[in-house]
Amino acid sequence: MGLFSSDPATHFPLVTGRTLDGDDVRFPQDLPADATLLIVYFQDDLDPLADQWARLGERMAEPLDGRLAVVETPVVGRTFKLLGDLGTMGIRGQVDDEAEHARTVPLYVDTKVFRKTLSIKTGDVYAFLLARDGRIAWRGEGAIDMDEIHDLEAAVADVLAAPIPAPTDHPDLDAEADDAEPEADAPKTEGEAPEVDSSGTDGEDPSAP
Repeated sequence: MGLFSSDPATHFPLVTGRTLDGDDVRFPQDLPADATLLIVYFQDDLDPLADQWARLGERMAEPLDGRLAVVETPVVGRTFKLLGDLGTMGIRGQVDDEAEHARTVPLYVDTKVFRKTLSIKTGDVYAFLLARDGRIAWRGEGAIDMDEIHDLEAAVADVLAAPIPAPTDHPDLDAEADDAEPEADAPKTEGEAPEVDSSGTDGEDPSAP
């Protein structure tokens, strides 16, 4: 239990995942509510502890009319995405009910970069309270204690009381937009044929973390 001792990223990194129904999602763009409790873990044997965090979040969400959501995000390597349903077979085998099925979104990330960005380890469960733009409003780890419950409740209230940002306010999305912005075209003279990009590629996928 306990909070992080270091001061890692202020925003959750841009990541891609796939629901257990096979729908691709991107975070923070597809965060489901004004505040989202995102529960991160790497090992199958940590699923029971992740479920405890999820149940806590769902109890807090009950009186909030859909403004707080809970998402469990078991982390798998990017290569597992190529395996489709086979890549998440172990995860799906541990899902106990429809509620857990609906809230579980495996993340396909470079685990080394992901862990370094968030200052987390593979051997524990981490809970991140995210605003719409992916800002990390609160974080906890490991077993739940009363201090964390009270702090999380206060953080949820703060997020919901503040103006709700757009998902596109994530600073990394701004950086990607700047990188992708094309240079201004020079004025064309009459009769001049437009230049054509013959590369056949669109560049890198901007949703990649």
